[in-house]
Amino acid sequence: MVKNVLIMGAAGRDFHNFNTLFRDSREVRVVAFTAAQIPLIENRTYPPELAGKLYPEGIPIFAEVQLPDLIRDLGVDQVVFAYSDISHVELMHRASLVQACGADFYLPGARRTMLASRRPVVAVCAVRTGCGKSPTTRHLCRVLQEMGKQVVVVRHPMPYGDLRMQRVQRFSRYEDFELHHCTIEEREEYEPLGSIMPPF
Repeated sequence: MVKNVLIMGAAGRDFHNFNTLFRDSREVRVVAFTAAQIPLIENRTYPPELAGKLYPEGIPIFAEVQLPDLIRDLGVDQVVFAYSDISHVELMHRASLVQACGADFYLPGARRTMLASRRPVVAVCAVRTGCGKSPTTRHLCRVLQEMGKQVVVVRHPMPYGDLRMQRVQRFSRYEDFELHHCTIEEREEYEPLGSIMPPF
């Protein structure tokens, strides 16, 4: 029996979890994403070009406030939580709401969602936005470069534009910001790396 899954997210970890856990699974049908935190992300679609052959129409994205109705109307069996910037109390309120609506609440572990790499990786993480991940990343880049290491910074795309066009983006010169139609928010994140990572 196919399990209907809804992923609660903020257009970042939710898409990653979909790709690592569910994209090609015939045992699970992801019926929707809900969105929080990112303005104007709801009422969009995670495009079929990214969702894969099992989702020729893509996957709809709804506002999180619609969660109880979505669980009922879409026959959701399991809700997967996939974003940060939330207190433990608020997280448990959401878990209680999901279970009160009749679905399971699931928090995937790291081992099932990490990507394999042939290169050494330093992960910069934090419990919420504004903790200082970006300046910490720049400092680590400088330290590693002083050790003679070649450094590349990888992050998931910010979901402000066309997700299909953001599948893979490489920034190695300022002209790339125009090429990829970067928003102010994206430039704010990417441009400071130019001072420490030639050929910017």
